[in-house]
Amino acid sequence: MKKEDGFTLLEVLSGLLIAGIILITALNLLEGMWKGSLTLKGQLEAQYALMTAGRTVSDEIRRAKTVQWDKNACELKVLPPIEEENPSQIADSYFVADLDYDGIKDLYWKHMGVPQPIASFVTGWESVEVEPGLWEIILKVTVDKQSVTSRQVIRQRVYPSASSQSAAPEAL
Repeated sequence: MKKEDGFTLLEVLSGLLIAGIILITALNLLEGMWKGSLTLKGQLEAQYALMTAGRTVSDEIRRAKTVQWDKNACELKVLPPIEEENPSQIADSYFVADLDYDGIKDLYWKHMGVPQPIASFVTGWESVEVEPGLWEIILKVTVDKQSVTSRQVIRQRVYPSASSQSAAPEAL
């Protein structure tokens, strides 16, 4: 009898079993990496939205002539200094809403009666005047079950009144 070259059925089955175990392990590792990347993506989006919203609101409070928080409407009303774009001195407002009806709340800036989105995923915010001219802003952003909260304190610049400007001595 001549011995034939090749694999036996037992060798083929054991090879398939080992290859299957390796593939299942590799797929589990890839799935874990995928879930980790989605979590990281949610955290980064939340941090970016928080940074954008916080920076915009704090910059506007710093340069505002007057600032007022409407607790019932959760709306911050800011009267900017006199500029060419807003000569009629209409107060800008900042509020959280879902005006585009996509199920995601956004922070909006209403300038000259037109709302414009600033940051998405803002689920809560509050402004408190700690003392005259000192504001505490609390923002909460939630993206894919990843929540980030920020508290910042902003000092409003003091704009001199027209009477104090005329009484000030001129520099030579």
